[in-house]
Amino acid sequence: MSAPRLLGEFDGPRQLLHAARLTRQTSPHRVTDAYSPLPVEGLLAEIEDIRPSRLPLALLFGGLGGAALGVALQWVSATQILPVLAGGRPFASWPDFGFAIFELAILGAAVSGFVALLVGCGLPRLHHPLFGVPDFTRATQDRFFLEIEPADEAEGRAHLGALGAIAVHEVPPV
Repeated sequence: MSAPRLLGEFDGPRQLLHAARLTRQTSPHRVTDAYSPLPVEGLLAEIEDIRPSRLPLALLFGGLGGAALGVALQWVSATQILPVLAGGRPFASWPDFGFAIFELAILGAAVSGFVALLVGCGLPRLHHPLFGVPDFTRATQDRFFLEIEPADEAEGRAHLGALGAIAVHEVPPV
């Protein structure tokens, strides 16, 4: 069984960034996440295992699906449901379909992007295990938290304490 994740609480962004860099560079522990009330420049590079976002793929496939739906709807309505000869043009007049195809492509991309964002963020989620950590609500006010996956729990606690953590908390399992 692996050691539980630990959360070190720091006073400021410099201490958080310093702790993340030292943990990543000089210790066997893995930096898994960080929480701060403001953006900390350079912190993202110190967090390990950040997977690339799949949001662009969701947008692409949503847009293509919307465009395909636009083509299908107009082709079926113009050639099968209500065929009207107007000005000698063919029933399926592709230049006339362009605007609706474009609009449905944008709509499909927007809807799929919104749904992918919700799924990717795990929303709607009314409770997260980190909410049970004492003082974690201060992560939105004046505290900075560094989450690590220690090789050994006792070593991880000692490491975070040596880096100047005000407090070290165990992260409840998900």
